[in-house]
Amino acid sequence: MRNTVLFGNGINRLSNNAVSWDKLLNTIKGSNHFENGNLPNTMVYERIFMEQHEAKKSQKADELKIKNSIAEAMKSQGSNEVFELLASLDVKNYLTTNYDYAFEKALNIPPEKLSTEDIYSLRRKRKYSTDSGSKYFWSIHGEIEQPKSIMLGLDHYCGSVSKIDSYVKGTYKHTVSGKNISVASMRDKLKSQKYCFTSWVDLFFSSNVHIVGLSLDYSETDLWWILNKRARFVAEGLISNKIYFYTNQIDGEKMGLLKSFNIEVVITEVVEGDYRDMYESSINKMLLKTVMPFT
Repeated sequence: MRNTVLFGNGINRLSNNAVSWDKLLNTIKGSNHFENGNLPNTMVYERIFMEQHEAKKSQKADELKIKNSIAEAMKSQGSNEVFELLASLDVKNYLTTNYDYAFEKALNIPPEKLSTEDIYSLRRKRKYSTDSGSKYFWSIHGEIEQPKSIMLGLDHYCGSVSKIDSYVKGTYKHTVSGKNISVASMRDKLKSQKYCFTSWVDLFFSSNVHIVGLSLDYSETDLWWILNKRARFVAEGLISNKIYFYTNQIDGEKMGLLKSFNIEVVITEVVEGDYRDMYESSINKMLLKTVMPFT
């Protein structure tokens, strides 16, 4: 069983020049610095967009301008030792909800860009040729070089879920060199154990997925949809892979939900505020969790 690493913004925070997400949101709010409270980021973004739209009255708010400002701010995001450690693993596929290239900076290898998508990110990946073989980096929520692809609002998330649903059902189609390409349904792939890997979605059903540095906020609708769909296939006896969620703390409600989704929660405490050590310990636990070597 192959292994996949999915990481989020938590690891970015270890970098010396980390871009603060709260400051970023405050920047795009403009003059109306409203309190977020318990609003999920998807709703914060939609409020920002709609208030800018209302302010213009006679014309639509420039959503691309908002996303361009986010992309510009994220360019300065640097790498760190935890990214270097992740990059050193014998792993072929890396997924991230981040928009930046901090992981790429750790690899220090020029990429081959393989995606032709403009807005959505089912197939958005980069290939890196290393001495030990190819590595693939999937920016599942978009990337800063393609600001339109940056996924923040509810509208974009729901559109993405629609694409993922189509992919899982086997009705998704795309074009390669002028030719229309279709994919088999996930149910058929699970039965035959043959995967096309057209999308990162396949990896959630065909490899052991290790989630680290990601809070799995409930606004991450696309990820929760996939985890739920996989859980339903588990109930049918079609699933043989494992998913591990590495965290330093978790409430009982989310713990129970993840367990019901057949996901193993691995807790590593933060000692004296040392998050770097926590992530390094989590990565060591990844290695221990795998019966087969990382391939």
